Amino acid sequence: MINRLLAVVFIGIFAIGPALADQTLRVAVVTFPPGGPDPRKSVSVFATYTWSPMFETLTTFLEDGTLAPELALSWERPTPTSWSFKLRNGVKFSNGKPLTAQDIVDNILALKQGDGPQQPLARQLDTITNARAIDTATLLIDTAQPNAILPRELTALFIVEPEAWKTAHTPVGSGPFKLKKWGDAKINFEPNALSWRAPKVKALEIRELPESTGRLQALLTGTADVAMGMGPDELPELEAAGARLHQRKSQDVISLSFIVGQGKPVDDVRVRRALNYAVDKEAIAKLILQNYTRPATQGAVEGSLGYNPDLKPYPYDVAKAKALLKEAGYEKGFSFDAEVIVSSNAGDGATYQFVATNLAAVNVKLNLITVPTSQMIRIVNQGEWKSDAFSQVFGSWPTFEPLRTLRLHSCLWPKPWYCDQRIMTTFKAAMTATDLDERIRLTREVLRFYHDEAPALLLHEIPILDGVAKRVKNYAPQRGKLNYETIEVAD
Repeated sequence: MINRLLAVVFIGIFAIGPALADQTLRVAVVTFPPGGPDPRKSVSVFATYTWSPMFETLTTFLEDGTLAPELALSWERPTPTSWSFKLRNGVKFSNGKPLTAQDIVDNILALKQGDGPQQPLARQLDTITNARAIDTATLLIDTAQPNAILPRELTALFIVEPEAWKTAHTPVGSGPFKLKKWGDAKINFEPNALSWRAPKVKALEIRELPESTGRLQALLTGTADVAMGMGPDELPELEAAGARLHQRKSQDVISLSFIVGQGKPVDDVRVRRALNYAVDKEAIAKLILQNYTRPATQGAVEGSLGYNPDLKPYPYDVAKAKALLKEAGYEKGFSFDAEVIVSSNAGDGATYQFVATNLAAVNVKLNLITVPTSQMIRIVNQGEWKSDAFSQVFGSWPTFEPLRTLRLHSCLWPKPWYCDQRIMTTFKAAMTATDLDERIRLTREVLRFYHDEAPALLLHEIPILDGVAKRVKNYAPQRGKLNYETIEVAD
């Protein structure tokens, strides 16, 4: 009898052992942030996937685009140039230190000191002039001019425990996980037992797999439970393996942005419009992306703050494209180069090839030059142009409003590829509008100007498709973030 009981126990151990051992959530992403675990060094959504497990922000977005509390429970605007935030009670960093308003102040002021002003996060929050703690749970932030969307901008401010960061650059946060090891191609996290939103899994592993084929294979072989940046054409393989595609709300627009001002054909607005007319975006959405998306109407997606509902996509009109090229003096066409990133968004490689084929029909030869994401970031930041255009995302993260990205496409960018002073008065007025409704009105004017001047070949809204393994439960991402704390895995 004893032997039979022992046998049952051993059988039970071996039966549940693998399941218990495999309570690790594995996520495959396109790229890691260039600054590693330093949350000042990027405001990219790719960085958010790796930072949000351990760091938290004052505010966050729900999937429907609603701005919601995270570390801050509420906020108000006592003056046109200040915002007050009330913090959540009982929050602790993973090293046990209680989070206070002074910690938020220290994070903000660090962007004003040392190398802080040179960091991408500092540029995102450049209207902030000062911050101070009114009490342990109340924070007041001053801005240089009215900023109607500061609570939205603060979704990019990931809070580190100031002392741990100052003394040793140790990335200590208050999120559901704490960092175990940050490697070149893999990041390991363990649960933060002190978090106010403790996770459901025993561990988290995030892997960098730049190629979509690599992310797909990781999902199919079980080395990933979630794979970002999948495409519709991968659905049959996923379903055959018991996995699924999860579609999130689109938040970005993909384009080929023209480098204007180099004495090239794209300096002429007639040429830029012609290239937009020459590409069949409906066919891209239908044939390549299987109706998971739609053609872009502007450098923003529906639901973002200031989206202009009156704008329409450039229709596919080869005759009009040819007429505009003839009018501009390019009836026989021309050749131009474009540096592009592929495998970071669904169907992007096939899309660029389709664009090249369409342009050839109007005697324009597009030479595609593939570059890695890290190189493209350097090109954009330093203006190291070796082409006439480049693949560019009109992104809405982290504010989910268009001016944040349009600022890059303007005279405000230190190394501009498109600078038209005619729109800058309206642009600046929108950014400093005291009233949110006025900001929305002016933003719509800016979007109309960019639509008509066509500084980019707008293609389509980027479908966000995640491959999700069968064993993943409660997969419900927020906008720009995964719900790491509520996801479960069950074999």
